[in-house]
Amino acid sequence: MRIRIVERVIWGLMALLWAALFMTQVAHGPEYRDKAERNRTRLIPLPAARGSILDRNGVPIAEDHIRFELTVLPQELRDPQKTWTALSQALGIPEQELIRRYKKRFQARFSPVTIIEDLRPEAAFLFEEEREKFPAVLIRPVPERVYPSGPASGAVTGYLGLITANELTQLKPYGYTFRDRVGKDGLEQQYDALLRGTDGGLYVEVNAQGKIAQQMGFKSPERGKSITVSIDSRLQELIYRLLENDRAAVAVMNCASGEMLALISSPSFDPSIFVDTTRDDEINPILHNEDRPMFNRVIRGLVPPGSTFKAAVAYEGLKEGKIESSTAFECTGTVRLGNAVFRCWEAKGHGPQMVADALEHSCNTFFYQTGRRLGSEGVARAARLFRLGQATGIDLPREAKGFVPDPAWLRKSQGHTWREGDTLSFAIGQGALLTTPLQMLTLFNALATNGIWPQPHLVKMVDGRPAEIAGPVSIGLQISEVDKVKIGLERVVSSDTGTGRLARVPGLAIAAKTGTAQAATGASHAWICGYAPARDPKISFVIFVEHGGKGGVRAAKVAGQMMVYLREMGYL
Repeated sequence: MRIRIVERVIWGLMALLWAALFMTQVAHGPEYRDKAERNRTRLIPLPAARGSILDRNGVPIAEDHIRFELTVLPQELRDPQKTWTALSQALGIPEQELIRRYKKRFQARFSPVTIIEDLRPEAAFLFEEEREKFPAVLIRPVPERVYPSGPASGAVTGYLGLITANELTQLKPYGYTFRDRVGKDGLEQQYDALLRGTDGGLYVEVNAQGKIAQQMGFKSPERGKSITVSIDSRLQELIYRLLENDRAAVAVMNCASGEMLALISSPSFDPSIFVDTTRDDEINPILHNEDRPMFNRVIRGLVPPGSTFKAAVAYEGLKEGKIESSTAFECTGTVRLGNAVFRCWEAKGHGPQMVADALEHSCNTFFYQTGRRLGSEGVARAARLFRLGQATGIDLPREAKGFVPDPAWLRKSQGHTWREGDTLSFAIGQGALLTTPLQMLTLFNALATNGIWPQPHLVKMVDGRPAEIAGPVSIGLQISEVDKVKIGLERVVSSDTGTGRLARVPGLAIAAKTGTAQAATGASHAWICGYAPARDPKISFVIFVEHGGKGGVRAAKVAGQMMVYLREMGYL
């Protein structure tokens, strides 16, 4: 009897169990299945703000501002037509345009698709308040890069762009993803690993209404490190305006420390166009502009230095005893070498010239004769002594090395024998000798400091801590011979017959050398390099104007105006 009662109880319980299973899996199965499908975990990526780039006075030249993105979550898009219609009405954008953006940007089912990249803050708050109407929509704050200095500092900051497949292959082990923007040039590229920060994320469970049911995990995004650079953004902007869209390069450096106070390549570009999607139509004209606004002429422009190189030849001639400060060569306007005629820029000649005179007047004849005494190896030695033909090591990507020719190179590359005429051209900074404006800046800085060579650099501090910079080294100049060169360089500007007299500033002694370098086509290139004050150098400078004609005109005028700014701002 008791066994039968137990059996009946067991059968009753089993019947209840089967009934419960029937109600759960059959009667309410679709409802529970839908809820189970829609109550899921979701990872919401939270991008990190990029570190700022600040000038020497703490003024931002690149920083992040917050904007709002409207994204659609593909896994939550249960009723696409209803979603697109509601979004179209709320945003005032045609449904077909929303669908086009969605399809174009779709990458994976669990990857948010950005539909609006710059949603007005009031609209973002409205969507958050009415989240139940838009379960597939996610509003998220996103850092956006801005460049307050615009084109004036474009060559310094560089710009950001979406990571390429090749870049991702190299950088994926360091945490980069296909969504990342990375530095493409300038400081943005050079210090990308410091600036980029670490993205975070919110791991949540979402209910059937699209609301967050509970937070399951959170990783706070870590802002990138900010860097402070030696550039003065106000000085950058003032000099950039002086150039009036010339194809030009200007750099100013602290003589003792190697800090770059200004580095301008003109014309330039506004880095913001690469991150502001409303300005996409400005990108192609910049990329295909024949003036090459994205080409950094300061560190990559390879051109003959022209007569600015005469300062190095003068020093080498004095050091090697090939000339003395009193050595004079008669300039009649031409020098004959066999059947070839080598001309001075002054057709009627300068008359007798000693080294200081020859620098003051930029007399080709004097340096033809000095070059003959030094020979090709001696002139090449002068170039290499001042580190021409090698990168300066400034903290910017893709700096050009330049080129110093010699007889072995000519024989190997072109099968020609070096002739004495090649030496004469070499001695006045022409021929195959190629330098960058930054290299010529360091040459004159070495003369200003009697051979002390500081590392040219931009970054001063990283997150408020001093950056590690290589200390200055000596390139071993003989001060007694440098002093003889300096006399001529000061007269270039101070003398009424000096080629750089248009750079003169009342009350300020400037030492400089102008240069007019022949170009393959078009007008000659204009140079002026130097330092100031002449007797107590604080800054060195270079100005190069592509196809600018005589260095003593356009380049010298810019130099004079720039010196006024430098003095007013306390750098002189």
